[in-house]
Amino acid sequence: MGEENIRFRAATEADMPQIMRVVHQAQAFIATLGIDQWQDGYPTREILARDIRIGQLYVIAEGEDVRGVAALQMEREPIYDGIEGAWPCGLDAKCLTIHRLATDDAARGRGVAARMIDEAVRLAKGNGCACVRADTHTGNVVMRRFLEKHGFVYCGKVYYPDRGGTLLRVAYEKEL
Repeated sequence: MGEENIRFRAATEADMPQIMRVVHQAQAFIATLGIDQWQDGYPTREILARDIRIGQLYVIAEGEDVRGVAALQMEREPIYDGIEGAWPCGLDAKCLTIHRLATDDAARGRGVAARMIDEAVRLAKGNGCACVRADTHTGNVVMRRFLEKHGFVYCGKVYYPDRGGTLLRVAYEKEL
């Protein structure tokens, strides 16, 4: 990918059709891993529209084409308070949390996700954060390896409420 044509920017409502295309491609890719992550329609258009409204959804665009998307959350992630494990930066550290990271099929293996991580780190540093955190499905070995390759360390397990049950996720942190 030619760097001169790649832009990191806040997502807009006008991006929504392309964001949904990227999400649907990511859902299909995750299905090939044989896990149930994102196979129930998550993340929905409504969740992503909320992310746009509150200013936490970002895209990597190649020209006019959205190639990657992620929610970069600056407010505290309350689910992370219940970690079975420990955060190296400490439970109360100011952190940026990465949610809903996805790249389209045309971008896979071309550095788009790595660029999103780099931009998340830059944004976190610019906002005085001590670390960047993320979580993923226990069986999402692709994402787990990706996070570890980019300096994140495994910290423990977190649980999200889900339709009367819970979703187990593995949590990672990158100290800045």
